[in-house]
Amino acid sequence: MPRSSDHHVQHRVFLFREERLMKFLLASALIFSAQTSFADTIEEIIVTATLRDTELTELPMSVTVLTEKDIQTREAQHFDQLLNMTPNVNFSAGASRGRFVQIRGIGERSQFKDPLDSSIGLVIDGVDFSGIGLAGALFDVRQIEILRGPQGTAFGSNAMGGLMLLETNNPSDVFQGNVLLGAGNYSSYEGGAVISGPITDALSGRLAIHQFVSNGFIENSFLDRDNTNDFDEHTLRGKLRWQAGDATRIDVFASYYDTNNGYDAFSLENSRRTRSDEPGHDRQQSNSFSIAVSHEADLFVFDGRLFLESSDLGYGFDWDWSNVPRSGIRGGENNKRQRDSIGFDIRISSKGDARIADRTGWIVGLYRYERDVELFYDDHWEDSWGFYPSSFNSDFSTQRLAAYGQFDRPLSEQLHLTIGARWETYDDAYHDSAGVTANPEDDLWGGLISLEYLLNDLMLYGTLSRGYKTGGINGQASAGADAEANPEIAGFLEQRLSFRSETLISYEVGLRRSHGELTWSLSLFHMKRDDMQAKAWILFPPAEWKSYLDNVENGSNQGIEFSFSFRASDRLTLDAGLGLLKAKLGDLTVQDIDSFPPTPVDQSSRDQAHAPDHQFFIAANYLITPSFSLNIQVEGKDSFFFSNGHDIKSDSFSLTHATLRYQFEQYNLALWARNLFNEDYKVRGFYFANNPLNGWINEPYFQFGEPRTFGLTARVNF
Repeated sequence: MPRSSDHHVQHRVFLFREERLMKFLLASALIFSAQTSFADTIEEIIVTATLRDTELTELPMSVTVLTEKDIQTREAQHFDQLLNMTPNVNFSAGASRGRFVQIRGIGERSQFKDPLDSSIGLVIDGVDFSGIGLAGALFDVRQIEILRGPQGTAFGSNAMGGLMLLETNNPSDVFQGNVLLGAGNYSSYEGGAVISGPITDALSGRLAIHQFVSNGFIENSFLDRDNTNDFDEHTLRGKLRWQAGDATRIDVFASYYDTNNGYDAFSLENSRRTRSDEPGHDRQQSNSFSIAVSHEADLFVFDGRLFLESSDLGYGFDWDWSNVPRSGIRGGENNKRQRDSIGFDIRISSKGDARIADRTGWIVGLYRYERDVELFYDDHWEDSWGFYPSSFNSDFSTQRLAAYGQFDRPLSEQLHLTIGARWETYDDAYHDSAGVTANPEDDLWGGLISLEYLLNDLMLYGTLSRGYKTGGINGQASAGADAEANPEIAGFLEQRLSFRSETLISYEVGLRRSHGELTWSLSLFHMKRDDMQAKAWILFPPAEWKSYLDNVENGSNQGIEFSFSFRASDRLTLDAGLGLLKAKLGDLTVQDIDSFPPTPVDQSSRDQAHAPDHQFFIAANYLITPSFSLNIQVEGKDSFFFSNGHDIKSDSFSLTHATLRYQFEQYNLALWARNLFNEDYKVRGFYFANNPLNGWINEPYFQFGEPRTFGLTARVNF
């Protein structure tokens, strides 16, 4: 397997990486040394992803909240354009957008034939969209909450590594609205409108509509087109809020997402110039609905939510990325899925005299979730190796039932104790057209114990938490385990037909401070993973790839996270974040595809995939005049492995973004640029043989991230 051996290159990379870190830390130290006497003007941010809505500075966990202002400063269309602002959060593409998220090194990187249960949760206005991240459009989103670490009490198995929650703006009490128009390079255009206000004295509503189109940044020389990797994204959201009485509120939310993007991102030459003769696609059409009821009685608060989601998903691509004359296998595949889910979450929390012994607050809840996913797979080949096109169908259904509770008790005026627990049972069913059937089921539990110590405006906390993820079946491995032509590979896969549930124990200590114009937080964490689910791939010669999840021991993820926001003057605001991470694979064995027959390779000393050693983010916003402002952001990321099964890595990189904004009364005009210096950076990588022109040797292939994009966006509020 390929490994770097150039000591001098490694040394230069190391020095460059350390220089960037030293600059970041020096800038932080200078900012902290500044003295300030400004009044307290820091905006209060309420985090809603916890069991009780809590002010950000009072949370005993690692959380980043990106506000609507952050979204508009970057002029971002999708959450993948903001994730580098958050310590120890990464993403993988292999699609039109980076819809697979990793937090602290934990998270899926792709999905092909096999069913998927997510390690990172995605919730949009109370609806579970975990695993289908194309729905992460950002128009009219009020804030993005990113919770790092296991959320074993509140969310259970879909949030073992963390959670992303997107909350859109609520209906307003007065009539208001806004209109957005924008244009940029690569033939990019967007338009959106919002209308919000009262319908009756007790009922208010909000409606938001948005469309973004772009040719994308790939040129296909064979087809002579510049739109084979295009974006065509539509969003429609509606909200109703009914104040049914002095103590009762009912919120109704409905959304429609229609994404019809192209996918033509890889080339044999590793450039943004492709020659695919059958460009792929990345599609998601989703309808969602939720209704939430909140009732506040004298002794308790009742919160209940019912949610539904139905999605048509399509993901297809050109296998060979070329128009090379028939040699070996040429063609493509399409993965079409129909996903339907329904669930509810009911909780009751104490209030007033209902507290136990007048001191202990409590929350109890019940959760139910059902999901069914049907896969319709087909491929088409121009084949000189004697293979034939194939089709494949599968159905995967899951049922989850959970009960949870949490107790909060002040031990003294300054010391506070929180204990939470969740019990969850899951019952899955899988069957496919290859004759594979399975019914994985298990009972799992998670929770936390947290201590908080308050000292004036400083909070110290320590948290012990337990997360978990359900087990399942390796459908591709099971279907191919009896291959007579490859007994070594068949024997390897026969030991991996299914995988067990994973549990994670997290130890975290941290500090938070909010004082005057400065807020900052620091956390240190260590996570031990038992039966860690590690994804790898195996090749059935000559060209059939099969993925599988393997349970391994001794996996661990540990690191440091730091962030701060500082209003240095009436004109200048500074923000920064730093994430350090060391994530080890544990006792994983994979197959070396550079040897034939493939031989086992021990990866136990290696870093986990998509887990960079460090990330940083620095931003400065300067008010030039009362109407003009300039925002400059720099983000950087260390190199990381693309897969657990090979040793190909990305390069370290840093990106610069800038926005010049004019604001006058209700008019807002922004001239913006992302990746200002047009840095080439990689967001997905593979290693295999795909080029008949070089004799079908294994070599790396990369997908590049967004190049320099710029544009002009206008908003009018009324």
